[in-house]
Amino acid sequence: MTQTPQCFFNVSGPEDFSCRVLLAGGSMILGRASDIQIPLPARTVSRQHAEVFSDPFGRWWIKDLGSRNGTLVNGETIHGDYLLAPNDQIQIEEFSIQYEVVGELATRNNPRSATYNPELTVAIAETGPQNVTRLDQLKSPKIDASHLASLTDFSSDLLATEDPQERLLKLARLLVAKQFHGNTALAFQLDLNDPATPLTMLLEPQSNHNWRSGEEPYISRTLLNGIRQNQVPVIASNVNTGSSPLGDPEASDVMKLSLAGDVQQLAALACPIQITDTVMEVLYVTFPGEFGTPEWLALASLAVDQYKQAQTAWQARQQAQQQAILEKELQHASTIQNAMIPDQIDITGTDTAIGFEPCKWVGGDYVDVITAPNGKVYLTVCDVCGKGIQAAIITASLHCLFHNTATAGIPLADLMQQFNDYLEQMLPDESFVTAISMIYDPDTGHLQASNAGHPPAFIISADGKATELSSGDNPPLGFIPTPFVTTTHQLQPGELLSIFTDGLTESVNEANEMLNIDGVGKMLEQVYIPAHHNDHTQILCNRFAKLLDDYEGNAARTDDRTFLLLKRLP
Repeated sequence: MTQTPQCFFNVSGPEDFSCRVLLAGGSMILGRASDIQIPLPARTVSRQHAEVFSDPFGRWWIKDLGSRNGTLVNGETIHGDYLLAPNDQIQIEEFSIQYEVVGELATRNNPRSATYNPELTVAIAETGPQNVTRLDQLKSPKIDASHLASLTDFSSDLLATEDPQERLLKLARLLVAKQFHGNTALAFQLDLNDPATPLTMLLEPQSNHNWRSGEEPYISRTLLNGIRQNQVPVIASNVNTGSSPLGDPEASDVMKLSLAGDVQQLAALACPIQITDTVMEVLYVTFPGEFGTPEWLALASLAVDQYKQAQTAWQARQQAQQQAILEKELQHASTIQNAMIPDQIDITGTDTAIGFEPCKWVGGDYVDVITAPNGKVYLTVCDVCGKGIQAAIITASLHCLFHNTATAGIPLADLMQQFNDYLEQMLPDESFVTAISMIYDPDTGHLQASNAGHPPAFIISADGKATELSSGDNPPLGFIPTPFVTTTHQLQPGELLSIFTDGLTESVNEANEMLNIDGVGKMLEQVYIPAHHNDHTQILCNRFAKLLDDYEGNAARTDDRTFLLLKRLP
């Protein structure tokens, strides 16, 4: 069963500070404040220093929130949004943070080699060499220049090989090539927690051309235990070569391969390829006994290092390609959503402007203005529960429904009913949409409104006083079948109507104080003071957005920001 990878921050800091944080919830803040998701307790860290957030495809990004000394990823200061890759190192003042992805092995979906047999098994010898040696216990070996040249060619070959299974196959074949003297090479997955779990073979065993295909090769349980415990390259042999401390002449029963009745003495080495919390991928190679030496363990380790570097290079290349595709798709989605927002609104005797800014890429807010054939103007501002692609798809469907109903000139209560009936059928469980819809008569200033669980609209009078607009006590759309209540109002010449989403009321500043409905009303009074009555609504719109930006400061925005301003001209 495919498992969704989990993403973590492994945080270390001054005075032995350390923690492991599961990334969840779509957005998390890092900083000095104690009431944020990832606190970094140091005076040099900003209260809200950086934000990490997921995109609609489940990837995690990080951005600096205007901190004094910035945020570094892999030693470089980031500017704007930065897409994280597994094992990226983040530096925030004295804190080092490793980005970890768990579950990639469980979700590996790369095609296996055509020669791979999933039913393949190998026998594990119950006894093994008692003298298992780690690479770091050996003296620096002398390696032939021709071997290094072969490894250089091998590295270049891997960088030109796109198929990951083919790269693993080339690693195994390198070590059974004539120059490296290997007998057989295997790759398997080893359970780190339960020695009784059978090995999962990742590759058909590779053998050199002089190696007769007799019985399946034994794998030394002692060597498996050695690499499980040490998690570094290890080697063992049952023959004393005279040039290596690895020999164990007493181990007469192990590291043998029965071939037509013959018994051969062998050396074997095991090198980790990839390690997670629960499993390790291992390269396991057998050699004639005389090659159980530090040189051959070092050569195999170098080959595995070359393979891992190629894996990292290919992952970075694929990530860059996927990021380019992702950014292109998100840009297309953003372009489509922005095209649904009216650009130029021409209503006789009325000046109208719209502010629309998704929190990330595409949003769950919808705002529209339509003039019906009878001259009445239909206004709506909707907020879909949730963000990202799913919410954006719902806003697109609302756009189609609103245009079909508004251009037909149907009554407001019927319009809200059609919204509700449609959303009841298509919304996922526990999702909903809040909305305010209105019908405005530009000739008379008559205004009919209906509010479905949405923040109230405001009317700012000519003397600069903001008043909440009562528009009915209705539940959010998509919850339950219900008749919708509407209210009527009169917009006087020179008055300004404002409709907005909770992305404004729930704006927070750097002290984590929420703006709330009263705060939005007071801000609108600052925008529409008598001295600004002759300003076009687009200027008022820009002034309103600037006040909102100033209030938020460096605090991370967690919701879309949408508002509509409509002024009845004198």
